[in-house]
Amino acid sequence: MKRFYRIPNLMKVSDLRDVINYAKRRYASKIAYRQIETPIYESAITFRGFADNISALGTALMRLPKPFSSTARPEGGATPAVSGSGDEQSSSATTSLTTLSGSHIALIGGTSIEWLTAFFATMNGVGCAVPIDRLLDPDTMVAQLVLADVDAIFCEGSFLDKLQPLLPRLPKVRAVIVMRGTGSAVDLLKKLSVEDQDRDYYAYTRLVAHGRALVRAHETVFTEAPIDADTMSLLVFTSGTTGANKGVMLCHRNIVTVMKGARQLTTFRRTNLSVLPINHTYELVCNIICSIWEGTTVAINDDLRHVARNLEHFGPEMSSMVPMMLDLLVRKITIESKRNGLWEHLQYGMKVSAALRLFGIDRRRRFFKPVLQALGGNLSMVVSGGAPLAHETESFLDAIGIDVKNGYGITECAPLVASCGDHYRRAGSVGHVLPNIDVRIANPDEHGNGEIQVKGDNVMLGYYKMPEDTATVFTDDGWLRTGDLGHVDKDGYLFLTGRLKNLIILANGKNVSPEDIEEHIMHGIDYVRECVVYSDDAGTGIYAVCFLDDDQCEQLGLHDQQARHDRLMEDIRIVNRSVPSYKRIADVSISDHEFEKTTTQKIRRFKVIERMRRRGRNDS
Repeated sequence: MKRFYRIPNLMKVSDLRDVINYAKRRYASKIAYRQIETPIYESAITFRGFADNISALGTALMRLPKPFSSTARPEGGATPAVSGSGDEQSSSATTSLTTLSGSHIALIGGTSIEWLTAFFATMNGVGCAVPIDRLLDPDTMVAQLVLADVDAIFCEGSFLDKLQPLLPRLPKVRAVIVMRGTGSAVDLLKKLSVEDQDRDYYAYTRLVAHGRALVRAHETVFTEAPIDADTMSLLVFTSGTTGANKGVMLCHRNIVTVMKGARQLTTFRRTNLSVLPINHTYELVCNIICSIWEGTTVAINDDLRHVARNLEHFGPEMSSMVPMMLDLLVRKITIESKRNGLWEHLQYGMKVSAALRLFGIDRRRRFFKPVLQALGGNLSMVVSGGAPLAHETESFLDAIGIDVKNGYGITECAPLVASCGDHYRRAGSVGHVLPNIDVRIANPDEHGNGEIQVKGDNVMLGYYKMPEDTATVFTDDGWLRTGDLGHVDKDGYLFLTGRLKNLIILANGKNVSPEDIEEHIMHGIDYVRECVVYSDDAGTGIYAVCFLDDDQCEQLGLHDQQARHDRLMEDIRIVNRSVPSYKRIADVSISDHEFEKTTTQKIRRFKVIERMRRRGRNDS
């Protein structure tokens, strides 16, 4: 199996401090991050500047200046002149914090240079980082912050208004630090500091300035702080596709193991567009942290609605996306080419290109330049993860010159388990298991499919304050139960076939993976944008609910719901011919809106299915 792995320069590295210091030395003056500040202005920072800001912020967090809410100089603190003048302060009835060392620190906001600086400062000596999804409903957010024992919160200035009413429900939170938009939020910070006597308020920019002054004075409390690579330093909540959020405890060893393994399988490009939510380990570890080690410049996408625009603006060579994004990308290219009368021309070009590639001649970048230009002109690689990637989508992108590297993992594995390499891959596979990680298939069926179980240094420490759940997810001999179904072929390629929790067990004893049927529908019926397959309560039949593409339906002359349902059933019957009888769909419903999703664009299946089953019970 060693032949599948490359051996990049991975000098001794045991924690993320080593990663940051390595990047600072090797890529000092290279741009690390670019981010859009306004429609006409973007900011950037070098690897040296990024590392220096981490040291400054980390030092400040361990030697806190005076907050907005205190005129008293904190004991043991340095001169607080950089934190604000006296007339900006107000008296506090409580004693101000002097350090956040050892604290659990939440980060709420989109991907930004400031968010990443706060994350690495926390991880690399201060305490435990707790990324929180900024799009959570208030009750879920409070529940996560309470469960995680959060002591302090970094949040965007634009989020402060939403956070304020939640703070009375968070008595353990003693400090709030506002990043991005701090300038416009200063007045609100002052107001809050007067009204809220239970916690301290800080501006991110002033903490960094304070930390720089301390570093210039040779303060080493942060840079020399010990890091235990096997102690929890990152607490990540699962995305909640099943409705149950758990806090996954990760350590430096978990993350560094994944970084090393990913780098042995894949060569990163020079520029990278960060698209996915930063509070998920897939984006954080596999994209951001790996990019730091490789010296890749990361351009930060400011909004999922602006992906196409930012691809064109930044012109990245690579990005990480979830399969749903790639499916939509292929659909848009297909629809646009058909609308412009170029679909046949595009297909002809693919055939000619494929023939030339058989002789070692690759002209994809030239043949499909107009299509690629709409994606920035440089995009040549996309790393896909988070869900199974359809073979048709991967083949289409490969045909026009975009190399798709499929991968597989879960948050509990920090998060990567397997990935396609630079040169070795197999259609439909998620690649090879990372070096030094073991995978086994438990209780395989007649086709070799069973639960994927993992053992290795990437596996989590457990679920935070949930010993019973932790015990349940591990086997008696110490393997992590992923809950995913799949098999490994004779050459060591890993294939996914579905989720154990999604598995439909029919009344006749047959097991059906809904993902398998959904893939047939999605790639057999062009006008279906989203699809969820499920069974009735008794397990006597299989049904589907679909969300349709309105424009394509109009072009097909399907102007009302009845016409759309009739046409959809006709096409479903065609799909039924390609699957065994027990997998055939009995009936289909049409949703009038997109399905609810997590921030990584995974459909919340349990909500869709419960709604459809409830409707079925009411109809009967």
